[in-house]
Amino acid sequence: MKPLYISATGQDSGKTAVICGLIQHLRNQGLNPGYIKPVGQRYVQYDGHSVDEDAVLAHQAFDYNDSPSDMSPIAVAKGFTTQFIMNPDVSALEGKITESFNRLKEKHPMLIVEGTGHAGVGSCFGLSNARVAQMLDAKVIIVSSGGIGRPIDEISMSLALFKQYNVDVIGAVLNKIYSQKYEKIRAVSQKGLELLGTKLVGTIPYDSTLSFFSIGQVAEEFDYDVLCGRELLANKIEHTVVAAMEPQNVLHYIENNTLIITPGDRIDNILLTLALAESPDFRDKLRSGGLILTGGLKPDSTILSLLLKSNLPVLITNEDTFTVTAQMKDLHFKIRADDSDKIFRTYELLKGNVNVDAILSSLND
Repeated sequence: MKPLYISATGQDSGKTAVICGLIQHLRNQGLNPGYIKPVGQRYVQYDGHSVDEDAVLAHQAFDYNDSPSDMSPIAVAKGFTTQFIMNPDVSALEGKITESFNRLKEKHPMLIVEGTGHAGVGSCFGLSNARVAQMLDAKVIIVSSGGIGRPIDEISMSLALFKQYNVDVIGAVLNKIYSQKYEKIRAVSQKGLELLGTKLVGTIPYDSTLSFFSIGQVAEEFDYDVLCGRELLANKIEHTVVAAMEPQNVLHYIENNTLIITPGDRIDNILLTLALAESPDFRDKLRSGGLILTGGLKPDSTILSLLLKSNLPVLITNEDTFTVTAQMKDLHFKIRADDSDKIFRTYELLKGNVNVDAILSSLND
């Protein structure tokens, strides 16, 4: 069976979520799919190696006993691209990928290969997704966010580069499709992709729960200090409110699992948050929420004592409210190994919405 290369049209298309769902689906069918991300751009130190975050997720969440360095053979560190351009020899990099791939292939009857971004990402150092797919003799699925015009245009560009490298593209999966547009997008995009010479092999509905994050992830991402409630950092955040207005106006914006951002000297809004956390009408909405105090302004001892007694996690940062709000605006967190509910949800979303049998059949052709 040929390897299955999962590419995308850009960041935040949901490629990793599709892979998580696919691994579970294949395992439930009695298969033993391996995983490799040949080129990683966001990496951490793991098991003594620089390993891409997605490979760490796969290794931990699916309890692989493969070497993490084989699952992520190339980590693009700072200066990597410049160094390559000044000394353009890709053979060593290709050899490293091939060696890792072959070791994994000995243990798994099929391999899922995770790409990095669109087909051309990595071209600057000779390892575009198209080139890596060609090296590994893989067949490709392209994942794109839901829509009609833009996804089809972006898929078309990826198809052109894969074709240049003589790589067989099985088809495309459209992800994150809003329910009210689901049937229209599926019908029209299927026809549009046929006009490009490829197939629609999956349409996955949008699920907001996959975009939820924890207040602990916010603290970790931006290096905010935890003022209190460290044991509550797993609280899931669904909505964010900037409480720079009068308290009575803040009330209108409190929804389930709300994160409230307010300057550290807005005692009125801090007291409001504390009162809401105890109010029968709002307690459930803030039960899994939290508070960020901005401007490096720590409340006085009386207010601090109340915060310490509350059931709220509170973060504090020297950043001003505008900066914190701007950082939160387009915040996207990757699925992590401890997000067991999210990982299982990816399987539920994939099942019945992606034609896995057709994909596997193509890999055997």
